[in-house]
Amino acid sequence: MSYAVADKRVIHLVTGPDYAPYASMELSEGGVVSEVVSRVFDEIGYKTELSFYPWNRVYQRVLNVQSDATFPYAWGRERAQLFLYSRPVNRINIRVFMHQETRFSFTGPDDLKGLSYCQPLGYQTEPELENMIEKNVLQRFEARDMDGCFEMLSAKRVNFVISNDLVGRSSAERVLSAEMRSFIVAAEEPFRTISEYLIISKEHPDAEYLIGAFNTAYEVLLENGTLDRIWQRHLGVKQ
Repeated sequence: MSYAVADKRVIHLVTGPDYAPYASMELSEGGVVSEVVSRVFDEIGYKTELSFYPWNRVYQRVLNVQSDATFPYAWGRERAQLFLYSRPVNRINIRVFMHQETRFSFTGPDDLKGLSYCQPLGYQTEPELENMIEKNVLQRFEARDMDGCFEMLSAKRVNFVISNDLVGRSSAERVLSAEMRSFIVAAEEPFRTISEYLIISKEHPDAEYLIGAFNTAYEVLLENGTLDRIWQRHLGVKQ
């Protein structure tokens, strides 16, 4: 039974445990984007319950309407066939992280040919990388989470990791010593800048209503400064 059917005034949210500072079970209010999303649903009149699972499980729970919504997810062609997307809830720079001792010049995806990288389970593969993997000019390894990928990078088992600025640095700080972190560098040129969203399965009986109500309430809270205050309290910057 859908949670939304079981209780119309409770929204059951799920997200991954390792996406600090945006979503993390170790952070106040579950991270800045978690608090933003919960506050928006509160504005609509819903109580929120937030749970953390591995990303693969998060995806399946929302797809099968075992939970109501998840975040923050980037847009993807396959996902867009299965989910409705909210207005953007976050905007990030994706960067290439590498080891100082095996550092290479990065100006665009073609510079990654012939290399290897680590991708956490449940993360979406960038289209350019997927194309190179299919052509056997790029090798992909997987780890349980972003922390595991940075451990592999530190051990020089892969050439690079792709992550957004804050999540990558947070993972490195969490699992690597200060000396080991000093060898991890990020390419100056971003791989890309993307938006992230709240998503709800198209099979959810209230999907269209919830997305519409979420978007409307989000704009109200953005206009009156509520969301900027949440970002300032967590990260010292406006969205």
